[in-house]
Amino acid sequence: MADGSAGSVLRAVLELGPAPRSAIARYAAISPATLTWQARALIAAGLLVELPETTASAGLGRPYSPLALNAAGNVVVGVHIAAGHSTVAVVDIGGTVLRSRRFPHPGPASEDILALAAAQVCRMRDEFTERIVGLGVATGGWVDTEAGTVVHHSLLGWREVPVRDRLAGVTGLPTALDNHTRALMYAEQLYGTIRAAPSSIMLFVGNVIDVAFAVHGRVHYGPRSAAGSLARWLGGTRTGPLAPRELEELADHALLRAARASIGEFAGFPDLLDRATDPAVQELFRARAGTLGGVLAALIDLLDPAAVVISDRAYTRVPGVRQAYLDTVADQAAAGIDPGRLLTGSTFQGRVLETAAAAVALQRLFDRPLAAVAV
Repeated sequence: MADGSAGSVLRAVLELGPAPRSAIARYAAISPATLTWQARALIAAGLLVELPETTASAGLGRPYSPLALNAAGNVVVGVHIAAGHSTVAVVDIGGTVLRSRRFPHPGPASEDILALAAAQVCRMRDEFTERIVGLGVATGGWVDTEAGTVVHHSLLGWREVPVRDRLAGVTGLPTALDNHTRALMYAEQLYGTIRAAPSSIMLFVGNVIDVAFAVHGRVHYGPRSAAGSLARWLGGTRTGPLAPRELEELADHALLRAARASIGEFAGFPDLLDRATDPAVQELFRARAGTLGGVLAALIDLLDPAAVVISDRAYTRVPGVRQAYLDTVADQAAAGIDPGRLLTGSTFQGRVLETAAAAVALQRLFDRPLAAVAV
């Protein structure tokens, strides 16, 4: 419970920025005495710093010493494992990406992919003088966070791979593993647009398509850590350039395959995005958004969230895609839904992979900060 109060203080300072103790105590809903105790502990732990004494605007009011997040002195390392490449990044505890490297997988074997990832983490670790408070690892598929294993990742062909222990053993860093969509939900809660939302849905659209949902700030896992999978969700009866039976047929790699078959050759998915001035390419993306909008409409009716975040690289980049999501949700969700207010794109477009991976470690830091830095 004491560390939980420390987490409330740390999250309040993250949200408020440098602030007086009285404002932090009100925001964190704790007593001034508890704030004093926890602030002292967080300063001693190196997570907060006390700024020079100041006064209110125009020099009025009693002087006070604001508390601020010690982002300059604390970082995490994130590893995102995608279908064909991995990304390693260093992110400070204020959420700023300081460095990022992407490298192709050396082969399909989990041992080889994780060995290369561990080597890259060690390289990053040795380049930074700041304290590294944790290593976060994110990937798609079925991830058992408690066990630290990838239970099943269809594109990688992994089953029961002990990712957390392998990376922790080589890097020596306290390591946590999670599904990338749940990790993105944590990132949005800490640094994004849904920090105050009482309930939310996150839809991730990439080489894997899945969701995460949270109520009162808590992301749902389920007893098997399997919540959020959409792999077997039927895509409905939509006709047109795409007539999918399963959502896996809407993943990036499948969309690229469909584009090559019906339009022409593309170097890869980034090239497909770059050539979205082509009306035929736009229609592929709009058709996918329409089908996924139908899935979102069903989820919205089921869960009635206060916010929905869509992490889809085409959401604002390809003309008509955002509108396709909005129109389908408006058409298929229950009466009273205002899609323009409910739906939003990811805060982290262009740095989704780095932020998701780092958020696995950052969420644990802001939840139990004194335990995190005591490891």
